[in-house]
Amino acid sequence: MEITTPNKSARRGQIGVEVLIVFVAMILVAAIAATLLLNTAGFLQNQASTTAQDAQDQVSNQVLIISSVGEISEDGGDNAIGEVRVSVMQSPGAGEIDLGGSSVEYIGPDGQETLVYDESPDVGAFGVEDVRNGDTVPVLTERQDRYVISVELTDDDTSDLRYLEPGESATLRIVTPAGSEAVEILNVPYSLSSYDDGDAVQL
Repeated sequence: MEITTPNKSARRGQIGVEVLIVFVAMILVAAIAATLLLNTAGFLQNQASTTAQDAQDQVSNQVLIISSVGEISEDGGDNAIGEVRVSVMQSPGAGEIDLGGSSVEYIGPDGQETLVYDESPDVGAFGVEDVRNGDTVPVLTERQDRYVISVELTDDDTSDLRYLEPGESATLRIVTPAGSEAVEILNVPYSLSSYDDGDAVQL
């Protein structure tokens, strides 16, 4: 009687091929995982750099408000503030600041309005005028630049941009394209009777 013995070499070869397939599969999975990790790391690095730059711009590219005045306008025989004028400059270390791309939020006694830049501003817009070194109006490019942001008010008592009466106050918020903010509180003197039409009053 003939006895058949198992072919141990064939079994070892089969097991070796299976191990090789598993090994190759593990390498492929590891390579895919490594690629995903590298891509994610690169994306996060770029996002972090962008966020850091945005944060830096918000901190450094700020507008400094030097002073604010109001121009007297007659309102039914009484004096009131008919125009607000705010002098601004760059903060230390700031880059170029495009005031034309900025927005101005005016919060008056009766409501709020968001104003945009206009070369020939009327009620509902703000203008930018040169005071010194104004070759690049409305862009602040140097620390020596001095510009005036003007907001015209109206004698329409129903408007959020109505004239400011004696003793009233308003808030002006300048938001630059980089997202930095400059805020000025405008306080009208309790009496304007000693001023003439067109006079300037410190606010």
